[in-house]
Amino acid sequence: MPSLINTPAVNTTADSFSLAGKIAIVTGSGRENGIGAATARALARNGASVAIHYVSEGSAQGAYEIARSIREEYGVNVACVQGDISTPEGSRGIVAGTLAQLGVNHIDILVNNAAYAATRLLRETDFELCQRTFATNVYGQLFMTQAVVDQGRMPPGGRIINIGSIASKTHPPQVGLYAASKAAQDSLTTSRAGELGCTHGITVNTVAPGPVVTDMVRDSPEVIDPMVLLQRGAERRGMPGDIADVVLLLASERSRWVTGQFIAADAGITGSR
Repeated sequence: MPSLINTPAVNTTADSFSLAGKIAIVTGSGRENGIGAATARALARNGASVAIHYVSEGSAQGAYEIARSIREEYGVNVACVQGDISTPEGSRGIVAGTLAQLGVNHIDILVNNAAYAATRLLRETDFELCQRTFATNVYGQLFMTQAVVDQGRMPPGGRIINIGSIASKTHPPQVGLYAASKAAQDSLTTSRAGELGCTHGITVNTVAPGPVVTDMVRDSPEVIDPMVLLQRGAERRGMPGDIADVVLLLASERSRWVTGQFIAADAGITGSR
């Protein structure tokens, strides 16, 4: 009788990116032409209930419009929550609002997308800019992760996906402070992957966009255009949907063996040279 030791298991499940029954929060998803909104749509398109997050009253109308259109187009439950991710209280409020509006008791997927960037050289960088950049890009990721793991009761198989930037590897001088904050975010991804993987069965990864046209960078061609020239792939600027599809992969069951990774979605800019 042949031994069954080391015989690989046969996967009889059909290939699918279905997220049916999953609950997701996407921070900074209240701008129509943004990576956050595109990501929320990609998750909802595949069956997840999603929370659209926004910060200021000025962006409330746009956020509610995105929530409405996702609900109508994909037939999933959608929450719309306001809050400041840069404080523990604000992050907990976002999670509490999501649980209440969707009528659920846990969060399966967190996409830390909200970010702040300003084009400033060294002598133009002041204390307020330092505070705002790190509060949003570093503290926000930390506090939101704490909130979804504890208050959001993220179960084994949960997914935390941080939207980083290849700026943490390419170090463009015009956005040096932003790049530094994203490098700190990369470090947190690695450390939290080890901590949460071992204790909670949660994966943590970074998706790092290259030059992608969003409302946040539309007025910074001096940063975007030189990067496009370095691409190995298509000779075009990236679009929010290009990043959202990578996030979808990481949110799905198909990414169960991927954690602690920096995944550049940049048409090959940061590939080996």
